[in-house]
Amino acid sequence: MQLTAGPVLIVTPRWVRDGGVATHAMASAAALAESGISVHVLTARVGPEQPIAGVTVHSSAELLSARAPSSLRVGDALAACPTVIHMHQLDDPELVAFLRRSAPVVISMHGYSACTSGVHYFRPGHECTRPHGAGCVPNLLARGCAHTRDPRPLPSAYRSATRAVRALTDADLAISYSSVIDRHLAANGVAPRRVLPLFTTITPRAGSGHETRRRVLFAGRVVTPKGIGVLIRAMQAVDAELVVCGDGWGLDAMRRLAHRLGVLERIRFTGWLAAEALAQELADASVVAMPSLWPEPFGLIGIEALAAGRPVIASATGGVIDWLTDRVNGLLVRPGDAPALAKALDELLGDPARQQAMGAAGREMVADRFSPERHIAALLDAYGVARAAWESGRPTGLAASRM
Repeated sequence: MQLTAGPVLIVTPRWVRDGGVATHAMASAAALAESGISVHVLTARVGPEQPIAGVTVHSSAELLSARAPSSLRVGDALAACPTVIHMHQLDDPELVAFLRRSAPVVISMHGYSACTSGVHYFRPGHECTRPHGAGCVPNLLARGCAHTRDPRPLPSAYRSATRAVRALTDADLAISYSSVIDRHLAANGVAPRRVLPLFTTITPRAGSGHETRRRVLFAGRVVTPKGIGVLIRAMQAVDAELVVCGDGWGLDAMRRLAHRLGVLERIRFTGWLAAEALAQELADASVVAMPSLWPEPFGLIGIEALAAGRPVIASATGGVIDWLTDRVNGLLVRPGDAPALAKALDELLGDPARQQAMGAAGREMVADRFSPERHIAALLDAYGVARAAWESGRPTGLAASRM
């Protein structure tokens, strides 16, 4: 049941390539436009990127102002008469209710929006499986799943998670991109829902020096849940260089850790990189490391690495297991285990032929399962399902999720 005609309105806080969600929204919009769909975008911030053919951008400075009237927040975007409205990273029940008067609303869930801490784990490799609710409060305080020493933001975060659940259950369809986020939605009573394939957004480049170079690449936010501290500790036992591509509040702490452990001279911190520069770093790496402590919602950089023919060594947690097959296109290790990570790194760094074979297997898998064509086909089908539900007058909210 595919949506075959009519404009699509994408609603997202930022229209700028400065993170995984925004980059995906822009790439998905471009792919929709290339398939012949008229695409409109409503956003609060527009970046300096070049316009995308077939995509019209509407900017609203009030979009994120929850106290402003919904009509003011939306501005003139609904003049496009969208057939479906697709929201990314904006879990606002009042906005959902307002937009549903005009068209069905689809919400993409890219992370753990229905989780107060936002990271959805107790300790490395121990994913939380409970729904959001009053029972979260003792867990936040006693079991450490808040992952913060400052409890003051938690009441506000709890209220935001409550609103996210309401927005998701009020939407006509919830979309996720991995089995772990689908489980999170199911635990919170969100239905109907679909799991869609992501696709790579970086054009692969040719690399060199893989036979002689021992280079490990990390790309992502430099924050505790990403496990960069575990990787730096592992580098004590690995004769290799490490390239850290990314920025975040933990950057200075990671530099200090590297200095204290005596490995700083073998680590290059590049900061955030544009797509072209990151593509070259991926191409020139021997292996790509994803030492995550939290259950990765998907791990987009993993399939970007595989598309570039580079094997991935990653924590066996979250959405990673949807695309990494142990000892086929990479290696899985226990989350938070620095010695195990060091052993896996040494294993692949010392075997360039195996790197090449795993990279080739990964490239083939990505081309088969994570292409723009597969993404758009599944997305248009999801839009059609949402449109049919909306036209039939399906009730929304938790009552509907139990039907």
